[in-house]
Amino acid sequence: MIDFLISMQIPLVVLQIIISPLLIGLILLQSGKNDDIGSALGAGGGGGTVSGTGGTSKVLVKATVIFVIIFMVNSILLAKIYKEVTSSSFGTSVSEPLAPAENVIPAPTDAGQANPSAPSSGEATPKNP
Repeated sequence: MIDFLISMQIPLVVLQIIISPLLIGLILLQSGKNDDIGSALGAGGGGGTVSGTGGTSKVLVKATVIFVIIFMVNSILLAKIYKEVTSSSFGTSVSEPLAPAENVIPAPTDAGQANPSAPSSGEATPKNP
């Protein structure tokens, strides 16, 4: 199932790109309750429209609900695909070995041995208050 979803990655991204502006347009086309051009300009009344009261509103609401469902399912599928792609590529081996670090100070092998990077006894060591 996951291999099928990974193979559908590009078509699902294209579908998401197509659905997004359509959904934005459908949402912007809808008007709120009593939000006609006349009421915006202060005319106040007038419930009669060309297609009847609320006729286009029901169609826009149904289309918006359908596109929202498609958008959400597509978003979940894309999230699942990208999670699988990133988790399968995580932890892969590097083609070239890493170079060893230079100027590494070796750890002392004996507890009594002096640390060569520590200041000598004659130098003053700064003390933290």
